[in-house]
Amino acid sequence: MTDFADLCIVAGRVFDGRVRTAHTAVAVRGSRIIAVADDARVLALRGPETRLIDARGGLITPGFVDAHVHAAFAGVERLSCDLSGARTAEETLALIRAAADEADTGAADPDSWITGGGWSHELFPNPTRDILDAIVADRPVAFSDAGHHTLWVNSRALELAGITRETPQPANGRIVLDAAGDPTGYLNETAAELVGRIIPPATDAEIAAGLLDAQQHLWSLGITGWHEAILGEYNGKADCTAAYRRTIAEGSLRSRTSGALWIAPGLAEADVPALVERFEGLRAENAAAGFATTTAKAMIDGVPHGGTAALLEPYCAHGGVKGGEGDAGPASSGELHFTESAVRALVQQLDAAGFALHLHIMGDRGIRVALDAVEAARIANGPGPRHHVAHLSMIHPDDAARFGPLGLTANMQALWAAPDPHVVPMIGEERMRRGYPFRTLADGGADLAMGSDWPVSPPDPWLAMHVAVNRSLPERPPPTDAADALEGADPLEGAAAGAPAGAPAGPPDVLDSGQALTLAESVAAYTSGSAALVLDAAGRIRVGERADIAVATCDPFAGPREAILATRTAVTVVGGSVVFELAP
Repeated sequence: MTDFADLCIVAGRVFDGRVRTAHTAVAVRGSRIIAVADDARVLALRGPETRLIDARGGLITPGFVDAHVHAAFAGVERLSCDLSGARTAEETLALIRAAADEADTGAADPDSWITGGGWSHELFPNPTRDILDAIVADRPVAFSDAGHHTLWVNSRALELAGITRETPQPANGRIVLDAAGDPTGYLNETAAELVGRIIPPATDAEIAAGLLDAQQHLWSLGITGWHEAILGEYNGKADCTAAYRRTIAEGSLRSRTSGALWIAPGLAEADVPALVERFEGLRAENAAAGFATTTAKAMIDGVPHGGTAALLEPYCAHGGVKGGEGDAGPASSGELHFTESAVRALVQQLDAAGFALHLHIMGDRGIRVALDAVEAARIANGPGPRHHVAHLSMIHPDDAARFGPLGLTANMQALWAAPDPHVVPMIGEERMRRGYPFRTLADGGADLAMGSDWPVSPPDPWLAMHVAVNRSLPERPPPTDAADALEGADPLEGAAAGAPAGAPAGPPDVLDSGQALTLAESVAAYTSGSAALVLDAAGRIRVGERADIAVATCDPFAGPREAILATRTAVTVVGGSVVFELAP
């Protein structure tokens, strides 16, 4: 048996998962790290068959772990009509036209659906069925927004779903109506499921193909592991559990993964025991297949864009989704997706059964209700699983200080910690400025993890860490107004457009800079922090650990913090094998 390394990475700078070290090189044999040292010591392990990678001064980190991602359906979306790359309304509509042309030239059923997602509210603040009807009127069309909390559909889709002006507004959702009282084709939260449930779901084979496509994309960003944030039927999408189990069994899913069992909104307190029993069975079945599902996911509230995040103080005047009786008006504070008693029961009973809770929360009232439930569970059950709260956009300062003592992890989507011109009219400039209080959470003892929520937002860790440190996004050109891209199609008469009356002219230039993280804290959160939370792994570069490694194109610690954005992934290693190399 040779003592040589299979892989040597030299001439870099090692960040070990917690701190930037003086080491410059790493050696790997098989799937494990066998040395972390200077170049000379690592090169001493080089043999005739050893692969040598020159890091060229780049940062060598543990592989990034995305603690909140929808990888399977991000991949399915990439393989369908993916609108996420469009930067103007014209580009978005051109992609939809191309998908319609492809459907028309194929042998598909004339009533087959055209689906996809990733359209931007910035480009289409008031999407209507008329815009889609002008492109394709004879077959149903449905596109999720980038946030995947709303659906934009054409008239044919509304017809097939039976949605009319007489359709009752669903709980925790809105059918947006025009001035005449007819559906506009814009469906929010649970209203989206009225159409989603009749869209033919992707097959297990299609989901598996999407999952493997997503894996390749994530590798190109240095991501070597992740946590699938929803396992179960959601918003018309099929359960992707079978695709994970299939690709794990085949050996084609090579990254380390875990997943969260989905708790549908509106679950009653009386139904919690049956859900816990069902989840215990699923946990055991998935574990036998090599897939860890020891986490349960719930959306405690919605999103501020739609006026559905649950707030302690009301939304601003004229806030909420525009264009119908579902508006969140001046007196609205949003709503919880479960009763407070149901939240307490869910947290306490799942905690007692050994499940970690993964909670989507965007409003400060939702945060308070969840923290109260976790506190009650700690009193009833004692120390237990490490629960985590994702998104963290609005938190009362008193509640931010509670995370550490309660043992809660802040699962941050740091890319969002920047001024958002579409949220400011909803919550006001002051609440926007003090949002995403990462510094308060960290100083209060909260463990930190990071994720992207892809396909809601791009999964590039360096882009997210740039925002975590700088509290703003890089400059980008102004969007093109969707109304200019309709090529003669008139927007729906009477539909609202533009920012609400009295709204601020624009967002603050930067969120509270005092809430920024350091670069070291950010890299640690995206590596060891996330790995410990969702993979039960160290996420460290040290002898004996699994060789999941990312090599960056530069060392962002060596330059100004504004330059973090220029960092890219040069090489990705999964289990000791090089799975991605940036083309020269």
